[in-house]
Amino acid sequence: MSYARHQTFHIRSGWLAKALEELSKDRRLFSKKDASIRLGIGKNMVQSLRFWVEAVGLVEQKAIKELNGKQGMILTKFGSIVKEYDPYFEFDITWWIIHYNIVKDETQATSWHYLFNIYSRKEFDQFNFIDRISTYTNNAVLESSYKKDFDCIISTYVKNDTISDTPENNIICPLTELGLIKNKGNIYYKTSPGKQIPLEVLFLVIKEAANGNTFINISNLENDVCNIGKVFNLSLDKIYFYLDLIQEKGWLKFSRTAGIDSVVLSEIDAWQLITDIYKTMNKGAVYK
Repeated sequence: MSYARHQTFHIRSGWLAKALEELSKDRRLFSKKDASIRLGIGKNMVQSLRFWVEAVGLVEQKAIKELNGKQGMILTKFGSIVKEYDPYFEFDITWWIIHYNIVKDETQATSWHYLFNIYSRKEFDQFNFIDRISTYTNNAVLESSYKKDFDCIISTYVKNDTISDTPENNIICPLTELGLIKNKGNIYYKTSPGKQIPLEVLFLVIKEAANGNTFINISNLENDVCNIGKVFNLSLDKIYFYLDLIQEKGWLKFSRTAGIDSVVLSEIDAWQLITDIYKTMNKGAVYK
């Protein structure tokens, strides 16, 4: 489990693009003394960005043969797709997948994972969140670390209307555009997105949560950790809405056995669908 490694900084526009650009030149970028200069950000922000590039699923740490077995960052499958087709992080689909990667990763982004997958109520505030997650994690860290995570989650998903004297603090995280958390004052609500989620992303989440199974219950989609109901705050009605659209694509089929609604998944490679839609978007089509 991991807490407050973001150094209190949410993802800034341009950060991830710059990181991918520099990592293509030096896989040990974040271990270098001049990383701050090369990335054009402060030292604390360098440590934050080091956390984020892994938490959003763009890179992973591995021993690299060309570096005599030293640890370095290499692109994941998702990172390679983004680097080739969306290097400036302009497409909505990139941010939907980034959100999914964050909240499914209990190791890197424990508080994000907890809020979307484990915390059962839609409504929450700082006190309630800290109280619940500290109980869930057996007070694994100081309360101040939970608070930093809470504040960063809010900065990640909720637009701040207050103008700060520090320009850097006024930079809005692109994930606020997904509409997954809204607020009334200091009370926050997990909300179903107003804009349509790319069907390729939903199919990817369903396939990965199914873990090789081709036959799953609708209740799994709604209630299972890291499945579409939890990850995207979807009601059962909304899940059926999306399943109809995905079925029209031929990627799955509804089945009813003994009165239980279930889904039969096709053998289609979800990541190939993701790659194909990125290729289409590069030609100026959908989801841009």
